[in-house]
Parts: sequence; structure tokens; C-alpha cells
Amino acid sequence: MNEENWQTRPLREIRPGPRIFPLAAFLFLAALGAAGQPAPPQAQTTYVPDWQIAAGGHMAFDVISIHPEKNPDADSGVNVPYGPENTYTDTGGVFRATNWPVFRLMGFAFKGVGNHFHDTLPDWAVSEGFNIEARSDNPHPTKDQMRLMVQAMLFDRFGLKIHYEEHTVPAYAVVLIKPGVLGPGLRPHPAGDSCSGVAAAVRERPAVDQGAGAQPAAPAVPPPPSYATLPDGFPIRCGTYVNMPGSQPYMRHEGGRDLTMAQIVGTFSGMGNLGRPVVDQTGLTGTYDWVMEFIDEREGHFVPPDAEGLSFTGALEKQVGMKLAPTKTTIETLIVDHIERPTEN
Repeated sequence: MNEENWQTRPLREIRPGPRIFPLAAFLFLAALGAAGQPAPPQAQTTYVPDWQIAAGGHMAFDVISIHPEKNPDADSGVNVPYGPENTYTDTGGVFRATNWPVFRLMGFAFKGVGNHFHDTLPDWAVSEGFNIEARSDNPHPTKDQMRLMVQAMLFDRFGLKIHYEEHTVPAYAVVLIKPGVLGPGLRPHPAGDSCSGVAAAVRERPAVDQGAGAQPAAPAVPPPPSYATLPDGFPIRCGTYVNMPGSQPYMRHEGGRDLTMAQIVGTFSGMGNLGRPVVDQTGLTGTYDWVMEFIDEREGHFVPPDAEGLSFTGALEKQVGMKLAPTKTTIETLIVDHIERPTEN
């Protein structure tokens, strides 16, 4: 988000009392497609994801300002990447969002894929945006602690009430086509790679022969944003997902470095428009560098009739050395019982 365009607004102090907030994982409603309906919901469970326990449990912002965005065509953005990855730039305890809908706030807060529970929300929570600035007295919260504070904001200011149930649903398992054989778009993260952005930028820039007697070169600096990848095609950034320029306008080019297979596979359901949850059954441990390019077949993306390129599943097989196998999985299903527009302040 452009910091220069952020308008400072008065912040109202929030003094949360002692409460116990429900904690939940995300609903994969997209899994309820043509492949079959889920088994009837089982008894409600007390489910707390490990990451929430590790982050310290309930936390809340100290001041919050919320204003609805009156222009639906206004630019939208947030100062914290809202995906499930853990890496982010320290914001000094400040969370800012511009024209941001509730379903994306929930996608960030519960560390899930926001697209998969639209049907549990009223229309306005998907279509209407809000401008939010929230601050914590903790100047250096982790990304997961920031998630917990956004959860508390949703419960306090949006009146969010939820419960969750276990469902067994159709899913895809990601498996290696040949045991121990990886495609060119997947490799173990090199041992000793510091993953420093500066170091990566230096490695990408070609060496320059300065000639005899030349003065030492000035210290290298990170390249401009257009330098999306290293010479071997993997993205510069580590510990996060990177959307890189595609070879054609209709192609999607994704990757990341120093990620676990669970983190990589966790993106596949939405990325590949698969309509089911995806589980990792590769058996691969440690962290990996990964890159894929494929035709973007998500709704709203135009693909010309004569488009050339691999589908998501084709790229998964040829570029990464993996395939999808139908299976079933049990997921914790988040159900939104109540949510309301916040009072403006």
C-alpha cells in the first residue's frame, strides 16, 4: 500500500475486558462441488491451531480506527501480506488496510484461504471495503501475533460469532510421480544459503570486469522490483510466495524459496482452481525452492482460445514432478453465525 496516500484518522482506544474468543480454521466450501457432498458434520470440537498456541493466545490492538470505503472502485491494499506464509516486514505494531473486505480480514486472521468460506458470510462482507488503522503497544509483534489481534478486532468491532465442526470432504493428495525424483521447478533449499535479499540481488547481477587499476566497485544494492528472479529462475525472496511476471499475459508464474512442502502445497487449492482442499503426501522434509508457470484458469482471468501453455496440473507434473491423487480429508469447518458492520470511528 502507498503510505503517502494513507490519511491519518483519530484512533479510539480499545480496552478489552477478559473474554475467551473462539478459534478456528477455515472452511473449504469449494470442496463441496461436483465431486460429491461432505459427510454430515460431526460433533463440534474445541479446535485451537498449533500456530495460535505458539503465538501466545488471545491478543488485541490497543487503538483501532475503522471507516467504510465509500468508493467501491478505490484501490485496495494492506501493509501485511495476508497469505499463510510467516515472513513479513516488521510494521512497528501497526496494521493498515485500505478498501479491505471482511472476508480478506478473516483470511489473514485465521491463516487460511479466504476464498473458501464466502458462502458463510453476508454479501456485504465480501463486497464492501473498510479503511482500517490499528496499533499495538507491542512494537514488534510477529505475523501470527498480528493475526491474533485482527481476530480480536473482528470479534470486538464486527460482532463476529463463529463455531466449527469436523467434516470429511473430497480432497487431493499431492504425491511424487516417481519416488525421490523432483522436477526442474523443485529443489532442496541449498544448505548455507542465507536467503538475504541483498545477497540474492548481488548474485543476480552479472560480474563486471573493471580492468587493471580500477577502483573497487561501490557496495552492491538490491535491484529494482523488475528483477523478479535469480539466474536459475527461482525468485529472489525467501520464506514467502512470490508472483512473478508470466511469459504471456494469461500465464501465472509463482514460486518461493526456503518453504516447507506443507507451505507450498497449501497454496495449490486456490492457485490451481481445484475446488478441493489439498494435502501433502510427498514425504519430503526440510525446505525447498519452488517455481511453476501455468495458464491462469481462475474465474475472471481471460484465456484466449489459442493460448499455449500447461494447465496447473500439467505444470505440476512436468515442472515439479508431482501429481494429484483423489482422496478424502477431515477438516475443521468454520461457520459464521453472526457478523455486523462496525460502528465508524
